[in-house]
Amino acid sequence: MNRRAQDSRSDAASWRFVVPESAKNHSAFARDDLVKTVIAALRGERGAPFRRSRHATTWKVAIASVGGESATIFVKRLDAARGIIARAKAKSRAQRADHVLRISDALRRDGFGVPHVLLAGADRESGSEVIVTSEAAGFMLTRWMNPVHRTALATRRRILYRLGAEIARLHARGYLHGDLTPYNVFASDDDPATITFIDHEGSEKISAASINLARKRMRNLVQLGHFDLPGVSRTDKMRVFRAYASANEFSNRTARQSLLRLVRMIEHRRQRDRAAQRRRPQPAIIAERRAVRG
Repeated sequence: MNRRAQDSRSDAASWRFVVPESAKNHSAFARDDLVKTVIAALRGERGAPFRRSRHATTWKVAIASVGGESATIFVKRLDAARGIIARAKAKSRAQRADHVLRISDALRRDGFGVPHVLLAGADRESGSEVIVTSEAAGFMLTRWMNPVHRTALATRRRILYRLGAEIARLHARGYLHGDLTPYNVFASDDDPATITFIDHEGSEKISAASINLARKRMRNLVQLGHFDLPGVSRTDKMRVFRAYASANEFSNRTARQSLLRLVRMIEHRRQRDRAAQRRRPQPAIIAERRAVRG
């Protein structure tokens, strides 16, 4: 794994870990204990996974913090590349865990809310990688919006407007989130609300001269807006867009054009998702229905 001079390295089992500079103020005992906890989680000894996505498995683990209180960390194992072409591409680029370290540091320096990376590593045997982060402040965006939790209307609106403004600031600084879904956004109910972006394997900082910059920025808004979530209306989504347009100082004409383009792109994305869903086999559901029928 690539390593910056200010970071330190630690080997355990078949894993090679990097302790970022931001975590070096922890004692050697605390770092060793963290490594042991992470390996135990990866072996399935710290409970069932919290989440499984297409290319990663995440565990939510309670540990003792430096002050002795209980803290929560997230251990995310990134699957090794599969297939000849995918493995060849993986060898030609920086490792994902190392990339998350770098982009997280850059985002934090520029004043964005991102979880602290406590540890990153790669398995020399399997090719899997791991990223260990602190818990994001607040709650997931979906929780704030879900009517079950009865969030005050003023709080909901404050979070939505703040989210649009933060995405605009993210783009203005040259950043693009790799997967800007509502599940990768956390918010607090402070005034102003604080926004934290998580999962940065695909996040990047690109040049303002990039030919596809405008489309990539719009793609972030599509990632966020194509979901239909409990408690989130079209008006709510418009609040995010209006805050985004205002922070970018769009003229009325530019805002209308951008909105029409966004609506078209969201509909295209939904059509793709529906087509993929129809093609996807669902043996578990079919088996369950058969069992119900007896």
